[in-house]
Amino acid sequence: MKSLFTDYEPVKTLKPASAAEVQEIIRKANRDKTPLAPVSSGTNMQDTHLPSVKNAIAVDLSALKGIYYDDLNRNIVVEPGVTFADIKKQCAKTGLRTLTAIDVPESASILSTCLEMMPLYQWPKYHPWEMLTMEGFRADGERFATGQMAMKQDRPDKYSWGVSFAMVARLYCMAQGTLGIITKVAVSLKTDMPKAEVLFYECRSAKQAAAALKAFQTTEEPHEIFAANRTYLSELLGGVDAKGMAAWTVVIVNRGADKAEIDMKRKDAQIIAKALGGKLSATIKGASSAVAKILAEIKAPTGAALHAQGRGWSPIVTIATAKQIDTCGGLIPKSAGQILMPLQAGGCFYWQPDLRYREGDIAATRKTYVDICGKMLKAGVLFPRPSALIADAVAKKYADNFTVLRSIKKAVDPKNIMNPGKLGL
Repeated sequence: MKSLFTDYEPVKTLKPASAAEVQEIIRKANRDKTPLAPVSSGTNMQDTHLPSVKNAIAVDLSALKGIYYDDLNRNIVVEPGVTFADIKKQCAKTGLRTLTAIDVPESASILSTCLEMMPLYQWPKYHPWEMLTMEGFRADGERFATGQMAMKQDRPDKYSWGVSFAMVARLYCMAQGTLGIITKVAVSLKTDMPKAEVLFYECRSAKQAAAALKAFQTTEEPHEIFAANRTYLSELLGGVDAKGMAAWTVVIVNRGADKAEIDMKRKDAQIIAKALGGKLSATIKGASSAVAKILAEIKAPTGAALHAQGRGWSPIVTIATAKQIDTCGGLIPKSAGQILMPLQAGGCFYWQPDLRYREGDIAATRKTYVDICGKMLKAGVLFPRPSALIADAVAKKYADNFTVLRSIKKAVDPKNIMNPGKLGL
């Protein structure tokens, strides 16, 4: 279990078969003052499922596979062991789909993916409110719930109505287990539109790509929109030669009920492209199946295997402004892949550069990672889910925020047994 982010391995693994067993594990850990590291599928991008301290016990939640599928209210209520692949067929039968995450595979836990706020391809369209209500156990072993899950239920679908999430739910994000273990969550489903078209817009730099993303998103029409540098895009397209590609390419996915809707959206995008001084294309040179591969990846992301190719692959997960990205772009190795996704109508961006390394280069790569992240942090780049390697530096940068977060954690986890050292912004 050697990782770029930690040398610590759990001393043993417990695999509860029910929520009641989860509660008992937490209660016993409190009595014994034993740190816990909950894990659902272990497919997140920064190893939040691995312990950051010695002598931790892993709590494998993959056996909790309960599903309540509510196509009427367009929600699912799932336990931690339910993966995206588990509900794929059921969604297809009812014309719905889950929102999928960048670089997080189908084998990932739906609950943990949403709880840890993995970047979803659909955030520009739907915003990060896919998670509705939740239920679980605090770090002291007491049950808690948010929104309608906290109310007495007189029918099984009641807690999945609408978007009745409680804002307190966001305090439990960033790592399953930080303030407790979540055992049930309601997640929204969306209509799987029958028609889709993929368009490409070439850019010379990350700065130009950021400006283009912001301009195209003003229509609020694309269901998915992101920009990738040539390394990332080459891998996204199955290893197509990157030499002939533009430095950056904006990828726009328009979806609709019929051809007329798709045509309308394309015309709007063409007007914006012309105003930007460029043009849209339906193809990428040297990649005859580019459209099919983009749609397939969004529907069923490959995960780290897309980029690793026998090497270590480590994304640097950030949120940054266009100016910060331009300022810090020179810090990123030329071999790195990068993906940009607009947030807040292009006011800021999800920015994910990465590092590639051989297994024997972990120590040197850690040093590079910490150095790059330190300079980014100094430039104001935000690390919403800081890894163990930079957690202290991020906490120092945002001292007031972390004082509040730590006070909340202390209140619900007085013995500090739950994911010690892990908090998110």
